Amino acid sequence: MYAIISKLDKQSAPIISELWQTLCRACGLSAIYNIPTPHFSWFVSEDISLDEMAAFMAQLVKKVAKFSTHTFGLGVFTGEKPVLYSPIVKSAEMFTLHEEIWEQAVPMSDCPNDYYSPKMWLPHVTLALDDLNQENLICAVNQLAFQPLAIDINVVNLVIAQYDGHPPGKMLHIFNFMD
Repeated sequence: MYAIISKLDKQSAPIISELWQTLCRACGLSAIYNIPTPHFSWFVSEDISLDEMAAFMAQLVKKVAKFSTHTFGLGVFTGEKPVLYSPIVKSAEMFTLHEEIWEQAVPMSDCPNDYYSPKMWLPHVTLALDDLNQENLICAVNQLAFQPLAIDINVVNLVIAQYDGHPPGKMLHIFNFMD
């Protein structure tokens, strides 16, 4: 599986890492550590044309300036394998960039995940996944629900990452936005 992500910046990444540590210590949630770095995802697909995608990303970042957004609160993607996350506020700038990524990346990919399509995309920073159950989800929400979770994020890059290799979440290409 491949993803186009943005790694969180030097100010927001440590805050998310600390939340991961809190959830690990208090609730036994450790599967998040299979994801090597705090990030949010723009696009996910089973397979991609890596060279073609890298060329597109290299051109795209030349016309995108760094921008800011923020997280606000908690959310849960429900289902058989719930995910605890902090939603990211979508700006017009993010929405436009996401639409371009989706439009260009779909023809270069095999089985794109519709949850990342412009119609359904909910940008978020994952706080816990894969090892959540009824008991530790309650623990996690209790740990985080009574503290402010508004984190400023400077979006400075796009990354092509591979999630089914070893190590998981291997960053294949990092492209930095213009200053």
